[in-house]
Amino acid sequence: MAPPKKENSIRLEIGEILNNAISSIQLGIEDYETSRTTPARAISAARNIYAGVLLLFKYKIASLAKTQEQAIELIFKPQSILPSIDNSGDIKWKPKPHSKDTIDTSMIKARLESLSIYHDWNVVTRLRNSRNALEHLHPTDPTSKIQALIADLFPMLQKFITEELYEAPAALLGRSWSKMLETHEFLESNRSRIQMEWDALKLPESARILLISVECRACGSSLLQPCKADVDASIPINVSEFRYECLACHQTESLIEMLEAEFALAHEPAFVTDDNYELIRECNSCYIRMFLIDDSTCHWCGATNEWPKCHHCSKPVSALVRDHGGGLCDRCSEDEWLLQNR
Repeated sequence: MAPPKKENSIRLEIGEILNNAISSIQLGIEDYETSRTTPARAISAARNIYAGVLLLFKYKIASLAKTQEQAIELIFKPQSILPSIDNSGDIKWKPKPHSKDTIDTSMIKARLESLSIYHDWNVVTRLRNSRNALEHLHPTDPTSKIQALIADLFPMLQKFITEELYEAPAALLGRSWSKMLETHEFLESNRSRIQMEWDALKLPESARILLISVECRACGSSLLQPCKADVDASIPINVSEFRYECLACHQTESLIEMLEAEFALAHEPAFVTDDNYELIRECNSCYIRMFLIDDSTCHWCGATNEWPKCHHCSKPVSALVRDHGGGLCDRCSEDEWLLQNR
């Protein structure tokens, strides 16, 4: 008699699921980008992105498991569910996973919901229906409609990566993320969201206006949002420890230090001459170095305070002269001393 045939052991590397998901999405975004000039690439874009999203869902489901065995039971279709008796004599119903077949779309959806993971499944369904028509060689949607269905998926994908995988989309998707942000509606929805986040933190109006004109030093994007980690840690926005985060490239820097530097570049003279005087001072109200002498206004907190001018040349006096109640700038004070001591 031949020995009983051994069952194939199931191997599951959760990290590989994530890598495959990212690769599929990146390929899909590349196809999506190319489809603007080569419409036929929209078909492969829909296939790759849809496959990548499903893999991302599978990765999330598997990542909730505490053991390799649990992960396999969550990801592979149950071939059968049979009872067994544990050490205490209790009967447990245990699924026997199929050796090859993983859960399909409907099972992914059901398991996400049963695990209290919710998202906009409607945009996934619309892309799936379009993809199914493509797979059966009966495309019912024009290229522009397929492109729109793909773009409709971007907000859900961003939210899932951020809120369920706890990752920055820029860090996970790389260059593909910046390509997604070039889609006008997605770009503007993110711009509006970022504005609301700054408003919720009560960013001063003067600072908000300045921030609109500032770009990320690393990639040039204007999508500079509050750093979530600093918001969660309740760090005040008016201290150097509070950081902004570039949505496009995930760069983080001190918000105050970046704005002070950008403000200085915009208002300080490029070359120092004898006729130049210091245009920017530290504000007496917020202690941030964005007080502009020319308009006597702090461009962080909006405080106004007329800076004393020299009685002779009308240029602003130094902080030292102001603090001691003097009326002449350093140049005029020196000239007057020389005149009196001839």
